[in-house]
Amino acid sequence: MADILFKWDDSFLIGIEELDHEHKVLIDDINRLHEELVRHDKKSDIEKSLGDIYARMQAHFALEEHVMKEHKYKHFDEHKREHDELLDSYTEYMTQFLSDTGISSCSPIEDNLKHWVINHIVTSDKKMSQMIQKKGLKTKLRKRI
Repeated sequence: MADILFKWDDSFLIGIEELDHEHKVLIDDINRLHEELVRHDKKSDIEKSLGDIYARMQAHFALEEHVMKEHKYKHFDEHKREHDELLDSYTEYMTQFLSDTGISSCSPIEDNLKHWVINHIVTSDKKMSQMIQKKGLKTKLRKRI
């Protein structure tokens, strides 16, 4: 990737292996979207990337919320509200972008995603991880059937 929005570094690690992996994949997806926008790729390719990021965020948030419930995380409601607000605003920006007749700037979506990476992962997710790990969660989640 020649033009990236985020460079992964250890400051994004929260200490739960599966969630860290998903965060890295999400950042890769966001960088791929950014690259498509810079190159002015076909709108259909950008639409696919937008949808892929949305689906990945939904699945990731569902896993995080499962972990929080399983470990009775006391700030669950607040953390889930952040997830819901991010998905709502991402959906709004995505719908707005897709309704345009041509490919225009996607910076509102990118700004939203940037905010999530910087603020949500390194603050809310780290706080959640630290509190849960104090209660005894191993850094690798158990396999689920």
